[in-house]
Amino acid sequence: MALLASAAGETAAQPNEPSRRLIPKYPANLDCSPLTSLVSSWNDVDGSKRDEPHSGVDGGRLGEPILAPASGTVIALWTANWGWGPEGAMLIRHSRMDLGLQSGPSYYYSEFDHLRYAEIRSIAVGQRIKRGERLATVFRPGGKSQYPPEVHWEVWAIDDDAASKWTKNKFGGAYWKNRTGHLVDPLAMLALNTPHNADGSVDIPVFDRSRDYRKFRGFTYILPCVDSKRKGGEPSDKSER
Repeated sequence: MALLASAAGETAAQPNEPSRRLIPKYPANLDCSPLTSLVSSWNDVDGSKRDEPHSGVDGGRLGEPILAPASGTVIALWTANWGWGPEGAMLIRHSRMDLGLQSGPSYYYSEFDHLRYAEIRSIAVGQRIKRGERLATVFRPGGKSQYPPEVHWEVWAIDDDAASKWTKNKFGGAYWKNRTGHLVDPLAMLALNTPHNADGSVDIPVFDRSRDYRKFRGFTYILPCVDSKRKGGEPSDKSER
């Protein structure tokens, strides 16, 4: 669904982002739960038009696990409302060390919206999260059955962590601001280990619990992928169960 930008920073390309729009390319041997709406899209997955360009990516099927894209620290859990009704939201802070980066912004924030608050309320602010850890499951905007299932994931580059402030929107939902924040296409952060393809597609790195990620840079995919030969069965070892 369309989502109003939740942080009062600028929507700007980062140095590691190409000027053209990126599109996901999933591994040929896996059936991955797809992203259904990308950054800057004006068209929602249900065919409706957005009021402004999309600030993140949407995807997932109802009840599927949402996986942490990298290690980080939970810095907020709250009830958000963007006009569809109350819903759970989560904010994770990733340091450069968490992401295997030597330079760039001090932090990257991952925000997840359209969650069940009941699923995340037991998570503690300040809790450390591991890459690939199950955060919640895919639900619906505001929990309303008329909206298609999806998780909204947006990424922010943050220079000054202390500059974050909280306020409320016209629906009474809490949201955060950071004057140093800049939106980043999550696909750019998924593409730090392999070059972009000639057609602008990004090879999606699927989380593999058997892999050593100490030399990996950036994010891994947040949705499950199943071995195409086992489609309809249990998730393969290339995704968190």
